[in-house]
This record gives sequence, structure tokens and C-alpha cells, in this order.
Amino acid sequence: MEHEVVQELIACSKQGDASAFGRLVAAFQSLVFRLAFRLLCNGEDARDMTQEVFVKAWLQLDKYNPQYRFSTWLYKVTCNMCYDKLRSLSRSPRAAQPLLSRAAQSIASPEQVEAAIVNRELKELIAYLTDRLSPKQKLVFTLSDMEGLEAVEIEKITGLSAGQIKSNLHLARKYIRSKINAV
Repeated sequence: MEHEVVQELIACSKQGDASAFGRLVAAFQSLVFRLAFRLLCNGEDARDMTQEVFVKAWLQLDKYNPQYRFSTWLYKVTCNMCYDKLRSLSRSPRAAQPLLSRAAQSIASPEQVEAAIVNRELKELIAYLTDRLSPKQKLVFTLSDMEGLEAVEIEKITGLSAGQIKSNLHLARKYIRSKINAV
């Protein structure tokens, strides 16, 4: 969605236009869900978090700074809420969480099948290991390596300094690499 259209929908939403906000939800729901799922590693929790993020966004829309992209602000809201949930989970006994579900794939050649199996298993292993990181490391690793965001945008979203981002990302990658190499 174009920046001007998003800004117009935000202006209408700030005046109480629920249908304009509904269009924003429709446009950005998959972004919020994807990030929440990657951070929480649970579909049900990610769906709940997506709803909570948009409720919070609706209630705090006046705090959005149009200087930044709306998606950056939603990333920040999502990260903060997921980070709080991860921290609370790290303080309580954790139930074992299932690995990513396996989607059926239609691939023609045996070489492609083997490559797909290896890639799927590697993705599942990385997702499993990511879930074992500290909440801050998981947040930075997910935003950088899974969402593909640049350090400058991660700084805006998380409020962490460039050094903190670099350090947490290094530790997360080091942990994941060591565990993968041990397999």
C-alpha cells in the first residue's frame, strides 16, 4: 500500500473511522502475524498477539509519528508486546512447543525432494534454536535474519543501540551456529 494512502487511512482512523482502520488491519495483518509467529513460535499465540497489537494500535494511533513508515511503527508495537510475553514466559516454566508444522510440497525430481527436505529440516532446526535464545537475542535475530531489516530500522523498532544490536545478533548467530555444527 502506498505511503500516501496509508497516511490518509491513518488520518481517517484518528477521527474514529473504523472502516479506514479495518483497511489498515487488512493491509498489515500478515506482517504482524508473521513477526509474532516467528517470535512466539506458536500459531495460536501469534493470532492472539496480532489481535492485541491492532487493538493497541487503534488505541494509541495518536502516538504514531508519520515521519516513519507505518509498518515500522507496527513492527515496534509487535516487538514490544512479543518481547514482554517472551520475558514473562522465560520467568515461568515453559511447556514444550512443537516445531514448525510441515507443509506438503509438490516437487518433481528426487534431487529437489532431497534438497527440500534438508532445507525444511534446517529451517525447523533454526526455528527450534531461535526459540532457545534470550528474548532480546531472539528479537534482534528475528528482525535481522528472518525479517531482513537493516540495523537502523531495528534500532528504531527496539530502541536498542547499534552496539547492543550487533552484540545480541552476534551471540544469537554464534549459539545457533554452534548447535547446528554439533548436530
